Amino acid sequence: MAAASKRNAILRIACKVVREQGASKLTLDAVAREAGISKGGLLYHFPTKEALIQATLDDFLDRFETQTEARAVEGCGSHPWTHAYLTQSFQTSSEDLETSAAVLAAASGNPALLAPMRERYEAWQSRIVSESRSPALATIARLAADGLFFCELFHLAPLEPRLRSEVLDALLELADAPSSSPARRGVPTEYS
Repeated sequence: MAAASKRNAILRIACKVVREQGASKLTLDAVAREAGISKGGLLYHFPTKEALIQATLDDFLDRFETQTEARAVEGCGSHPWTHAYLTQSFQTSSEDLETSAAVLAAASGNPALLAPMRERYEAWQSRIVSESRSPALATIARLAADGLFFCELFHLAPLEPRLRSEVLDALLELADAPSSSPARRGVPTEYS
């Protein structure tokens, strides 16, 4: 087996261990045992448990970003990257949701492992704002898509397919909406 495919197999197994046994059971020994490799073989790819967790999170984020970029190149809507982000958020596979839940659970013991995720979200938010006619409305759409992702991640009242599709359509429309002045809508522009 090639090193890259062995590495990917180890990442999948680490997620499986967390999903099936809980984050506290994620150890290098448990992953090596489940993968059917020696601990030394595992250490070749991931020298620490933190490196394994980080690699799993990076793998998910890389795949999400690559798929979003490919979708943006196809030019969906007047704000291609925003549309791609929203659509990709709604098309996250159940396997990726399970992987995300496992990784987030494992990373909860070391919040520093989430730093790359924060950096990615900041970059994605910047892209959404930079191409939007209404940064506030596009941000609301992103936050709603992120909320759906986390609701599905934790099985919190997941939407039935028809409503889910309608919500995506509404968010895509919201992201395209022209900016309107909060003062014109009777909304205060400052807090007292």
